[in-house]
Amino acid sequence: MKITMVMGEAAHSMGTFVASLSSVLVAKGHDVQIIAEPTSAKRYRLKNVLPLWLVTPRRLFLIGTNLRRLRRAQDVLKNSDVIHVHGLKAALYALVLTTFMPNTPPLLVSLYELNDERRDTVWRRLLFRWMDSRASLISGSSLRLTAKIDRKSSADTDSAVSFLVSPRVEKLLQIGMLNRKERVSNWTKLAAAERLRNRGQLVLGIGPIEQDKRFDRFVRAMQRVTYPATGVVIGDGDPQLLAGLRSYGTDAQVSFLGWRKSLDTWLQAASVLVITSEWESRGFIAQEAMSLGLPIVAAPVGKLRDILLPAGVAVESPPGESLTRGEHLAGTSREAELGIGSLVVDTDDADATAQAITKLLANPSIWYEKQESARHRAATWPTTDQVASEWLGFYRRFQSGQSQPENQSTPEPQTGDHND
Repeated sequence: MKITMVMGEAAHSMGTFVASLSSVLVAKGHDVQIIAEPTSAKRYRLKNVLPLWLVTPRRLFLIGTNLRRLRRAQDVLKNSDVIHVHGLKAALYALVLTTFMPNTPPLLVSLYELNDERRDTVWRRLLFRWMDSRASLISGSSLRLTAKIDRKSSADTDSAVSFLVSPRVEKLLQIGMLNRKERVSNWTKLAAAERLRNRGQLVLGIGPIEQDKRFDRFVRAMQRVTYPATGVVIGDGDPQLLAGLRSYGTDAQVSFLGWRKSLDTWLQAASVLVITSEWESRGFIAQEAMSLGLPIVAAPVGKLRDILLPAGVAVESPPGESLTRGEHLAGTSREAELGIGSLVVDTDDADATAQAITKLLANPSIWYEKQESARHRAATWPTTDQVASEWLGFYRRFQSGQSQPENQSTPEPQTGDHND
């Protein structure tokens, strides 16, 4: 099968997923080619990348370059058996190029963006409508993200997304779990190598420096932690926001280091991972931390609900509250203790977040209990081969002209072996 993937600028979840899915499909004997934003393609080491992503036309001659790229990209898409696009920018790119194309190949869309009502503009709603009319399948980070799309696509979301596991989980599960003493030793060496002042156990944040990640919450919480700890954030992004966070984090003695290639080194040196996002579309960092037995402090937002909470635990938003301002566990009793491999809190509450961090740092018994449950949960997730087989099933179904009946949910994907 000839599969073309289109990927715009990618964060960790999107980039690692596209890299893994494409490599597994190639190993299964399929012809996979990728049109991707160059910086992201390089960061995630994508293979078979075609240089057809648009360049910023700072000079007049680049307009001609873009027109040639669009024509070539259109030919590539036209000759594909299936097109799988990742993210809204990639979806717009593919929709424009296939609009007047006769016999358009099946178009499958994977969304990763935050469900932010503040971004629910007229143009965005029109894009979703257009996407709905053209795409064979749309999967999103949650039903809420694709609820703006009226038909079967949103019904598919739970199943299509539920098996999107970080491709790094399998590898990380092969690594032995480190105890607290070993992690502290790793952190001591890492702090020396990075020339950071070691004030205590490492409390880690990882993610792109974007407003939605809310690292200001991380800083506020670290100001209130009452156990010796060092706060470090790994990630790059908005330079202006990063400068502000670095200035803000000085008082809390939180270091913002920019991106680091070896995330495993940091995950194996940390004692706690803190996730303060307003929304987590895939939760790959959480999955990878749990695979290494690293306890987490986070709010159950987006995909973290499925990753961190036991089955059957209800999550609801307070009446009148924006979905992007955080979701809360129903009930009030021992909420933090419910998390699998984690303490779940409202991360907008700096005191509650700090208390959860302090509890993990100061209580070895709780820490080891969360470490064990994190690793156990990670071992239950599907493998990359199973994930690829699920997507191949979607590709073949839509290539053969089959579609899902209106108002009928896609069957829950199986996690056992699949025939290709």
